[in-house]
Amino acid sequence: MKKIIILIAIIIAAGFFIFGPEEPENGDVEIPEREIEFIAEEDQEAQEIKVLQDEEEIFSMTIDELNQWTTDNWDQFEETPQVGMRDIEPDNFGFFDRAASISPDNRQLIFSVSDYAVATTTSLPILVDLESEEMEFIRTPARGSVEEYAWNDDSSKIAYTLGTARAGGDFLRVDDLSAVDIAFELEGDDLIVQLESDLDPTEFMPVFAQLNWSGDQLEFETEDPESDDRLEWVIDSDGENLSIR
Repeated sequence: MKKIIILIAIIIAAGFFIFGPEEPENGDVEIPEREIEFIAEEDQEAQEIKVLQDEEEIFSMTIDELNQWTTDNWDQFEETPQVGMRDIEPDNFGFFDRAASISPDNRQLIFSVSDYAVATTTSLPILVDLESEEMEFIRTPARGSVEEYAWNDDSSKIAYTLGTARAGGDFLRVDDLSAVDIAFELEGDDLIVQLESDLDPTEFMPVFAQLNWSGDQLEFETEDPESDDRLEWVIDSDGENLSIR
């Protein structure tokens, strides 16, 4: 009996030696959860952004370092970003915007810096690979201030709401991170058309909110231009098939 048990143990050990431990499917390795921390100096907005894993810092950048990076990488834009009618200066950002988010797979960070002029804000979202620390601008600047991020399940797309001087949630935007560029954007006009309403779009503040991905579709809510209720919408990840749920 002992010989049989020993023989089985040898066979199992040999199999482990030959084939090794089972590799995670698709080569994926689970990464512990990571969190974002902003550091502010006296009487100033966020001057440093950090990403922590198990309370250990794995990424950090000060606003001065960011201004150096933006200067060195401004040519990522085909056209100089503008706010209002003024060109944005690549080395003149004073703080990090407070909206930032880590992808569901814990591999990517998105944050933004912004510029303001004449009741107009332009935000420049920046994508960070937390493994390589490589950074890229999302190629199309965003109209307004980033308010709420929502990643899809495979971290390939990100939706966010944008507030303006007129109202919060004035725009909804989705970026395709494989292209590092905008996929589509929605505003009140798009909803008015879908609702076949006669309302003047300039009088409608949609207040996009409650972003949620369900497979390849994005769900969200807006104000109802005809009542005090909220409307529930859904749209495909490529910007097609906008409809009320």
